[in-house]
Amino acid sequence: MSKKILAMVLVVLMVVTVFTGCAPKTTTPDAAASAEAVAKDATATEATVTDTAIPNPAKDRANAADTLVVGMTEAKGDFFPAYYSTTYDGYIVQLMFDGLLTNDKSGALVPQLAKSFETSDDKKTYTFHLRDDVKFWDGTPLTAKDVKFTYTTFADPSYDGRYNSSVFDVVGFEEYNAGKATELTGIKIIDDYTVSVSFKEAKVSNIYNLIGGIMPVHYYGFEKGNAQTLKDKMAAMDVMGSGRYKMVKFEPKQYVELTAYDTWYGGKINIKNIICKFTTPDTQFQELEAGSIDMQLSVPPKQDNKDQIDAIGFINNMVYPGNSYGYMGFNLRDERLADQRVRQALVYGFNRKDFIDLYYNGNSAVCNTPISQVSWAYSNDVNPYDYDADKAMALLEEAGYKVGPDGIREKDGKKLSFIWDTYTESKYVETMIPLLQADWKKIGVKVEPNLMDFNSLVEKVYTSRDFQLYNMSWSMTVDPGDNFYTFHTTMDEPDGNNSIGLRDPEIDKLLEAGAKEFDQAERIKIYQEFAVKMNEKVPYMFLNQNDTWDTFNNRVKNLVISSYCDWTFYIESVELDN
Repeated sequence: MSKKILAMVLVVLMVVTVFTGCAPKTTTPDAAASAEAVAKDATATEATVTDTAIPNPAKDRANAADTLVVGMTEAKGDFFPAYYSTTYDGYIVQLMFDGLLTNDKSGALVPQLAKSFETSDDKKTYTFHLRDDVKFWDGTPLTAKDVKFTYTTFADPSYDGRYNSSVFDVVGFEEYNAGKATELTGIKIIDDYTVSVSFKEAKVSNIYNLIGGIMPVHYYGFEKGNAQTLKDKMAAMDVMGSGRYKMVKFEPKQYVELTAYDTWYGGKINIKNIICKFTTPDTQFQELEAGSIDMQLSVPPKQDNKDQIDAIGFINNMVYPGNSYGYMGFNLRDERLADQRVRQALVYGFNRKDFIDLYYNGNSAVCNTPISQVSWAYSNDVNPYDYDADKAMALLEEAGYKVGPDGIREKDGKKLSFIWDTYTESKYVETMIPLLQADWKKIGVKVEPNLMDFNSLVEKVYTSRDFQLYNMSWSMTVDPGDNFYTFHTTMDEPDGNNSIGLRDPEIDKLLEAGAKEFDQAERIKIYQEFAVKMNEKVPYMFLNQNDTWDTFNNRVKNLVISSYCDWTFYIESVELDN
């Protein structure tokens, strides 16, 4: 797949949402793009010192000895590698389905189902040598046929998930997708445990398109043109994977329960059961203190939250640079927002620093480009768009929008009055609403929030694309090339990541150049130029980048997390001290 178990995946961080696709947080395979080249250390750097003398109620929980309970935002329930779109669904997928490769905590690619792979001299073909000891939960061996089936699924003409972009460049995609061929010729089965994938062009991103979870052809195989049968099995929670944990139960709006796959090829799994419990900002600290959850993911990095963590006494706080950014998306199909001057005015007209300082208590920074703070391509050498109401009003005047009798600017009968689609149960949103309304009112712009649950917002923004403004956040990989899947013109399609409808030849050209350039120094130049152009064109109002806090009970041991490594990646090594 091409995004967070490759490029990016949707996340509600309790405070900011993150949308991404399906792939592990990884760096490029080039040695120069490894951890040494990252702008900021991506590993966890701090843990709260806890008082082990304080009674720990989690140890007295009925299922404490063999069950890890993880608090997180509600999962949607799309638990197949081919169809999930939110980070929280992604966590469940990562636990149940393994991929050819994964990454370590520094972002370097490491083998998973593939014991090794090699690249052809022209960098167009990857040949994977699979482990011969991997079996799906029903005992069926995982072979090259399953790899070919998984990636052929994304090319099927009836496939309507988010990951067809991962095979766009595979040889034979157009012919297979158009019904002119019976197989995807670029994927070749050499023997039971060897498979090759050939791409039309050499691109740095190609290897990352081949990292997502592998599905069994014997269980999910369907006739070409009938991918609906796969979706039907997903809806019925008929799951068959090869990963560390098996599905036990999904209770919508409450939890997901999983149990260890005892004969997993990777060896011993220390924790027998995992329950992913859906929590909210209003309940998460109560649950941590009561011991009803052992971990809480993505706690907002705020001083009052740290005070609560410290006060509990038996909770550790893992701190690492967030490989993500918050933003407000503008629908560029709206003629008002299609005017770059209007978009720039809206950014100048909102005091983002005051908002971020108020919400995060100084533990976050204003963001101005879609390049992560931990990326080797990150640079601050762009327009900071410091709050300037006068400049905002001058831009709106230049664009022809005059203040009407009701105080709202308009041109040709069209008012600068917007509906902002956002999500419920978010202190971040609750803080932002009155500040944004007040600031934009000063420049003659009206905005009204339209709150809904997060999964409904996803459908509205990415499927129907029926919105004017919305806010979410992207979770990214270390490689800025994944911006291709968010901002390139070809991604402007229903359920594509380019929900805002950005169609810009300059942006496209830079993204295409970055994908084909293997020299790291040249790639840095390309993506820094891309960042400057995005900063100028502001298809998003970039909001914030901050550290990520994952809190956990001190009975949880050997937890591995970083900017590029989710808690699920090495879950088999985690232990519970009872």
